[in-house]
Order: sequence, then structure tokens, then C-alpha cells
Amino acid sequence: RDCHSRYRSFAMTDIIKKTGFGIGLILGVLLILLSSYIYFVNLALLTNVWAGVSILVLTVIFGIISIVVIKGKLGGFITFKEAFSGYFITILTGSLLSCFYLILLYSFFLSSETKQAIIVAMRDFDVSLLKQNLMPQENIDKTLEVYKTFNPFSISTVLTSFIKYLLRDCLIGFLVALIFRNKRTL
Repeated sequence: RDCHSRYRSFAMTDIIKKTGFGIGLILGVLLILLSSYIYFVNLALLTNVWAGVSILVLTVIFGIISIVVIKGKLGGFITFKEAFSGYFITILTGSLLSCFYLILLYSFFLSSETKQAIIVAMRDFDVSLLKQNLMPQENIDKTLEVYKTFNPFSISTVLTSFIKYLLRDCLIGFLVALIFRNKRTL
């Protein structure tokens, strides 16, 4: 019985990994296509709040799809750990692909003029948000000072953003896993 139980556990883990990875690859390709569109066709979307929210929603939807597919493959029952694992593997795979793509894009393909335009757009967006929230001028001045040396295209900045967004997505994944999980009755 113990050997059978370990085999069943291994088979479930294999289902979770393969499914999460497969759906994560699709997510990663979509994120790369969206990034390519933003950087090469419509830079204005880079500071568009709704574009950012849409990408977050897309990511969560793929995590949910992963959980639903895994739950079906496991016979309709999924624990919190299994649900979160599937969600996490999906998000991690898609985010890693997107992160590596951005590193390549920033390192080899974007012109210095495009990079400068992006920094100006980010700076203007941040200053606009500060003004909308009635921040004191000293806060705005500090932000402008930071942008004089800010390099959003460095590998360390890209990796820091990757980790920050992955943590945010994990928090959402905890909630999603709680919603989709159920207790196994064996």
C-alpha cells in the first residue's frame, strides 16, 4: 500500500508539473507577443494602467486554467497544495520566459533613442500620478532626481521586477488556490 501511495503521489506531481509547464509556455509566448507589440508598435501602452491590469488579468486567467485542467486530470479533486503548485508553475514558467525575453530585448534590440523615450514616458507617468494624488513638490523633485540615474533596462532591475511581480502573483495564487481546492476523501 505504501508503495502504491507513493506512485500515485508521484503521478499526481508529474501531472501538475507537466500541465503547469505546458500552460506556462503558452502564457510566456503570449507575454512575449504582448511585450513585442508594446515595445515595437505602441510604446504608449507601457504606461497605460489598463494595459498593465489586462496583463495581470491574463496571467491570473492562465493560472486558473492550469488549476482547472489539473483538477480535471486528478478526477475532480484537488488540494490547496496541488492547486497552488499548478498555478505557481504556470506563472513561473510564463514569467521566466517573459523576463529572459526582456533581458534580450533591452540588451540587443532597443535603440538608445527608444530607451530614452521609455524613461521619459515612465518619469512623466510617475510625476502625473504624484500630482494627481496631491503629493508635495518635494516628493515630485525626489522622483525627478531618481530618474536622472534610473536604468530600467539593467539585468538587475529586470530581475528585481520579475521577483516583485512573481511575489504579487503568488499572493493572488494563494487566494485562487483556496477557491478551487477541495478536500480529498479517500
